[in-house]
Amino acid sequence: MRILLISEEITSSPSEGLLVFTMHICRYLAERHEVTLLHKTGSPDPALESYPLLSGRFHFSIELRRFYRERDFDLIIYIPSSGITAMGMIRSNIIRISSSTPLMLIGLQSRTISAVHRYAALFRPPDIILSPVSRMRKELDEYGYHTEYIMPGFDERLFKPAELGEKIRLRKKYGFPENKFLVLHVGHIKESRNLQTFLRYRDWGNDILPVIKGGEVDPTWRNRLRMAGIIVIDEYTDDIHELYQACDLYLFPVSSNLGALEFPLSVIEAAACNLPTLTTRFGALPEILKESEGYLYYDESTEIREKIRTLRKSRPETSHLVSKFSWNNVFDRFLEPHFELLLKKKERQNNNDL
Repeated sequence: MRILLISEEITSSPSEGLLVFTMHICRYLAERHEVTLLHKTGSPDPALESYPLLSGRFHFSIELRRFYRERDFDLIIYIPSSGITAMGMIRSNIIRISSSTPLMLIGLQSRTISAVHRYAALFRPPDIILSPVSRMRKELDEYGYHTEYIMPGFDERLFKPAELGEKIRLRKKYGFPENKFLVLHVGHIKESRNLQTFLRYRDWGNDILPVIKGGEVDPTWRNRLRMAGIIVIDEYTDDIHELYQACDLYLFPVSSNLGALEFPLSVIEAAACNLPTLTTRFGALPEILKESEGYLYYDESTEIREKIRTLRKSRPETSHLVSKFSWNNVFDRFLEPHFELLLKKKERQNNNDL
């Protein structure tokens, strides 16, 4: 199939979850189809055909309209950086109106569904919307949209249990103390991540030390964390899997819908690296991952100390909990099956035009 993938930012060096998802869907499509990228900013893989043609608030221009008309794509996939907000939906309508090609819209974050979405359903809506947010899918279904499930995955080539002796080597590489129990968190360093949870880490045990790897960084929060004695890594690294492998436990304290993807990438990646994981009941996590010996939920921050003690006692393995969520498995199951249906829809449209 000839597929056009559109997103405001596409990069081969992603710093946060949505960009990681977009990078991997580009790789997946490039291995199986003829893919072209359309973006506004970023640095896509130079091996892929890409055009930085998106501009303005609505991504509409004479040049862009000519691009749609001159290229014969079988499918357009739009991943709005804003998620399925009212503006994201309006932009998808404009793409659908500008091109007769079937359109798939993907939104990984929880967003408010409003009257704008209802009215947008009347004007060339996307042919299918994929999202892990069950509440949002239900509301969109009620407005007449066709929605289905999708989720993020992990790169099984990188995110895997550390080999014997690897943890010690990695701690030396990153300058981590060898005599501390390292509690890792990966994500943006900003208010919506509930990072104040880590400021109370001394209550969790005398030998516990948090390590926080940031994407986007709020300098105020970075300074607060460092002043508390927490290790903060705020530069980009291609080897983020090594941070998981160097640490002892993963803690995900996010509670706000604005703080992360509905199914956080970091939780999957941590479990894939065999890290015991402690998390809030965030987003779609409780629907997909049930509590087990190495994977626990908490409701109040006062529970963290005892639950960390429980996880430390059992020394559980967690990689088996997410083994089926590799990127290829996820896209094979939740993305590729829709392509044939949309291709048939385009063929019917072409026949009707004859």
